[in-house]
Amino acid sequence: APRLRNAHGDEGIEGTVILVQPPELESINIATSWAENRRAFYLNRKVNCMPASGGFSIGKRRYDFDPARDSGGLDWGRGRWTYENRWYWSSGSGYVDGVPFGWNVGYGFSDRTPASENALFYAGKAHKLTEVAFRIDESDYTKPWSFSSSDGRFEMEFRPLVDRQAATTIGPLKSIQHQVFGGFTGTALLDDGKKIELVDFLAFAEDVFNRW
Repeated sequence: APRLRNAHGDEGIEGTVILVQPPELESINIATSWAENRRAFYLNRKVNCMPASGGFSIGKRRYDFDPARDSGGLDWGRGRWTYENRWYWSSGSGYVDGVPFGWNVGYGFSDRTPASENALFYAGKAHKLTEVAFRIDESDYTKPWSFSSSDGRFEMEFRPLVDRQAATTIGPLKSIQHQVFGGFTGTALLDDGKKIELVDFLAFAEDVFNRW
């Protein structure tokens, strides 16, 4: 991206980022359909806490990843989707006291009655969650959000730092996106009752509407 320019005036981006999924790293895999059209379906895989290496340069500034400190995630999906849809999604990957920790929560994109994508990830193991509600002030996506699961195991306050927003309309096609990055503060409970406490854990959440 030679024409990209950041806030410091640095121009151009180049690099390679490598994410690795060890055999023991668990993930979320679901296949769901839409209530209004059972012939439409979504096959999805979410992999969190993948150790990251490599790096990239923006202008003359270099940023390197250390797998002992940095991690990322993979979102893979295929299917036959509906013309109009809206989803809410949040994902985070990182380390808590040196142990890999992350989450994937979301809803709206297909009927999640038979299966959900909501889970915590700790030390490579998945811990399933029940329904998670996103509370958003849609008049200003940079105002604080909150997240709460029906079982009380994922309770977070989200302080946005950046709203990567986009709005596109081309004939019958439309996309309104708010992908927001910031810090999560709150608690998460694992299957064994262990409490994970977070303070400004960097991750993202999004609200996306599409007609396509």
